[in-house]
Amino acid sequence: MAIPIPRLASGFALGSTNPKVSLDVFFDIQCPHSKAAWPRICELLDYYEGQPVGLRAHLITLSNHRQAWDMSLGLFAFSGDDAQKFRDFATYMFEHQNEFSNRAFEYKTHDDLRSLVADYAVSHGNVDREAFLNRLTSHDVYIDARTPIRFAATRSVWATPTFFINNADNVPVTFDSTIEDWIDTIDGLLKT
Repeated sequence: MAIPIPRLASGFALGSTNPKVSLDVFFDIQCPHSKAAWPRICELLDYYEGQPVGLRAHLITLSNHRQAWDMSLGLFAFSGDDAQKFRDFATYMFEHQNEFSNRAFEYKTHDDLRSLVADYAVSHGNVDREAFLNRLTSHDVYIDARTPIRFAATRSVWATPTFFINNADNVPVTFDSTIEDWIDTIDGLLKT
């Protein structure tokens, strides 16, 4: 079955809008490896600010991360189309990841999870709680949140984080690569 045409392209675009080096990062908000990689990704964006390096952050949900779907809905509900809000709220959520782990939610309900993501939105962004909860369950947010996993399937992404550089997936960096490893890889491409 073909993927329906989404309202927007998959992923939140950060960095250059006309990049020479384009990064695609597929990550899961509940994935510990994604959490480990996220600060490096943010550091790279800051390091290459004003240079032709762009990133698309694709938020997907792995089946073994039971809370990730609702947390993803929360990210989309909070961010709308604002990539900077997405980056900031994803950072906030990663900092609180242990609070929505499978172990932390072993005896909690779906309502508990939605309440937690609303607490995060209010605490981080000072949003109206009821308006946020309504947006969290809206059809538009649902459609926006499911687009990245469908796009990931077209790229054969099955784990997080997965990195593509200039559409290639055989990259020399992983979730635990240093900032220097990333810079060496990207600088080499910028110089060619």
